[in-house]
Amino acid sequence: MRLALALSIAALLAVFLLYTSIAGGGTPSLRPSQLSGHAGRVTLSGRVLGPVRGNPEEGGMRFRLRDVNGTTSVPVVYTGSVPDMFKVGRDISVDGRLRNGTFVSVKNTLVTKCPSKYTPKKSS
Repeated sequence: MRLALALSIAALLAVFLLYTSIAGGGTPSLRPSQLSGHAGRVTLSGRVLGPVRGNPEEGGMRFRLRDVNGTTSVPVVYTGSVPDMFKVGRDISVDGRLRNGTFVSVKNTLVTKCPSKYTPKKSS
């Protein structure tokens, strides 16, 4: 009896995992140049352009996010805690939605990318 129950649960989990992998259960990751026409929640990745204005806890911090290797940019309003490494010129990812031409974040979803991971190591 216990073995049959365990096998049934395992089969259900397998079906669930298969469904979520096929149906794309995750949030799409886009660049600013790909954002147009997406109405749902996405992860937006790009490079921070200045100036950075406002307070992330009161009304939101405002800046522009540009394609890392491009010229398309979008205004962003971010609310929540700000990582220590956040600054103009840093590559970041943030979750949210496009509303009236501005990307509005989900609170506390900003992640900075460490530039040292993406630069080639110097040969000695």
